[in-house]
Amino acid sequence: MSSFLVGQERRPVDAVLWAVVLALTAVFFVLMLHDLGSLSLWMDEGFHSIASQTIREHGYPLFPSGHMYYKAILYTYVLALVTAVFGQTEFTLRIVSLLAVAASLPLLFHMVKKSFSRWAALAAVVIMALSPWVVENARLALYFAPLQLFYLLSLYFFHRGFFEDHARSRWLAVLFFILTPQVHQLGMGVWFCFPALLFLRGLRNFFKKPVVLPFLVVTVFYGLMQVGEFFFWKVGYVYAKTDTSLRGMVNYFFGGFSLDYFREFFKSFPWMSLAVLGGVFLCLGARRVVRESEEDARLFRERWLFFNMCLLFPLVFLGFFRTHVQPRYLFQLYSVFVILFCVSLLVLGRVLVEEFLWPLFPGLRKRAGATRALGIVVFAGLVFLFADNIGLARVKPIVERRYGDPISTEIITRSGRFEHYDHRGLGLYVRHFLKPKDDIVIAIHVVFGRIYAGQVDYWLWSGGPGTWDAWEKTGDGWRDFYVGARWLNSLDGLREVIASNPGRRVWLIASPSLERRDHISREIADFILSDPARLVFRGKDGISAVFLWNEQPAELTAGGLAVEAEWLPARSSEVVFGQEFSKKAGLRLIPGKGKEVFRYTMPHNLPAGRYRLTIRAVLPPLRPGAPAVSGGPEVSGKLLGITVLDEKNRERLRTVFLTEEESLGAAPARTDFVLRRDGRPTLEFLYDGTREIWLDGLDIEPVKEARKP
Repeated sequence: MSSFLVGQERRPVDAVLWAVVLALTAVFFVLMLHDLGSLSLWMDEGFHSIASQTIREHGYPLFPSGHMYYKAILYTYVLALVTAVFGQTEFTLRIVSLLAVAASLPLLFHMVKKSFSRWAALAAVVIMALSPWVVENARLALYFAPLQLFYLLSLYFFHRGFFEDHARSRWLAVLFFILTPQVHQLGMGVWFCFPALLFLRGLRNFFKKPVVLPFLVVTVFYGLMQVGEFFFWKVGYVYAKTDTSLRGMVNYFFGGFSLDYFREFFKSFPWMSLAVLGGVFLCLGARRVVRESEEDARLFRERWLFFNMCLLFPLVFLGFFRTHVQPRYLFQLYSVFVILFCVSLLVLGRVLVEEFLWPLFPGLRKRAGATRALGIVVFAGLVFLFADNIGLARVKPIVERRYGDPISTEIITRSGRFEHYDHRGLGLYVRHFLKPKDDIVIAIHVVFGRIYAGQVDYWLWSGGPGTWDAWEKTGDGWRDFYVGARWLNSLDGLREVIASNPGRRVWLIASPSLERRDHISREIADFILSDPARLVFRGKDGISAVFLWNEQPAELTAGGLAVEAEWLPARSSEVVFGQEFSKKAGLRLIPGKGKEVFRYTMPHNLPAGRYRLTIRAVLPPLRPGAPAVSGGPEVSGKLLGITVLDEKNRERLRTVFLTEEESLGAAPARTDFVLRRDGRPTLEFLYDGTREIWLDGLDIEPVKEARKP
């Protein structure tokens, strides 16, 4: 076979391509390690954090509510194994997904090269490595990246076992068909390989013992899984179960047909989706495309149809399946989508060469090498033109994400998470001051409150069914079914908890849901925000916050600085505690990572007028072994610069620098600025990264203008 469409024969170039793929995988892995654990756990990561912890404690994923977490059970056991060896942190929880993606890249190359072409295989790997979908899921402690790996393994062994008649691979396929839904139940989509086999090989070949027996084993197992989910799952399901009859079970899993999941691909990858759709028609005419032999054409077309069915059949099934429509639920199919995209363009490239260039340059027809090379160039050009939403410019912001950075909902979820929330900062702040036997903790997101603060007594949530159906009626009243916290869904209930515990501090860990009326009602939000003194901490995301009631004597709720340093979103920093700080907390700016710029917008309006800004900071003496100064600021001794910005009017009002002399006890660093209109000025910080600074905060006080005589 001399066609560039077939990559099964070995050539010297294969060793080079394998070296390229392995090198690309290694580079991808190393780059994805950057700040992998720098941001707090978020979304569904908290469920698996608790599950892995309780597996180590009890041997099985028992939530604090007393319910078993059967969902993604294989994935949670893998997390428990990794964290048992390396400790449980954000980094160790997320490294599992990164390893899964790293393993998927060479597997994908092998699959596509073996079935279609070495060049399509290389293109698929490059697209995957530069895809925001892949990078996003590689950096999450969620099951989607491992699910994609198991999905690919299932497809590989199925094709090898049932199409290439490799007996051992047939049972390996069955094994991975059973394991894949244990990573997530969406993995049951591999079942549609059997209808694809029936369609391609016919009834006579399908109804044979080597095929029927594995088919029955997998089908019965999947049926039992669904029965188990319906009757035994108490946490992790999508919709509340109200009818336990057979009809109720069918209605729980299925609804009317929808094209929403088809649209998801077209929303995120419009040109790639058109290429895949057009590839279906090219596939039907593959006998004219692959001209080496009838057998080559048959095999190529069969493989191409197989992968088309492995994408189409699950999408049709998801059209009937009841679930919240989110892009992440398609991630296990994304690799199949990329394979079909590359194969479609590869064939299109050959068609363009043979149908348009051969007539123009007749000599090419007799030069197989030149034709092959030209086809590869055309294919590469088509990939460059039609590959949607890939590239370093798109994945770099994901790797370098900070709190407050915007997040594309076309990649992960459409459930309203437009930025990363600082659950960790809030929880650790509460944990430091918490008196477990005396204090009461209320949380909006109870899972993260439990993980980071260590205690949640009440769950505040006034949203109705469909917002987050995490409540259940117990013998002790309504509670959430994850950590077992009592459910508060009204302002009266919140007031009662505060009023009936006058001698106990009441903490509220509030997420951005406080600003969403479908999560927290307006009257509850207004009550919480009515007294600014109750706000004792704000996360690095600038929107999550901690509120405190019943503090006697008032320390954390006493008046503080205009800007508390521990609220600032500096990446190279940590919150420190001590009596020398306002409200007993400050911010340690950590040197050694270069210069850093971050911004903070004042939470309240300031009236127009003149103000004086004063920096309150302590610079510890340079310790032995501290990072050496390299590439210091342009003006020697300027360790921290703060610029007051009036973004509404696009004005830079004034800049003040903190120097070594001022931080060590000389006159404090201060400056005056004039705010021309009422507004919320933004403070831009430039930390030079050469010396450690313990920052308490900023005073911003009005300055009275002296009257002219």
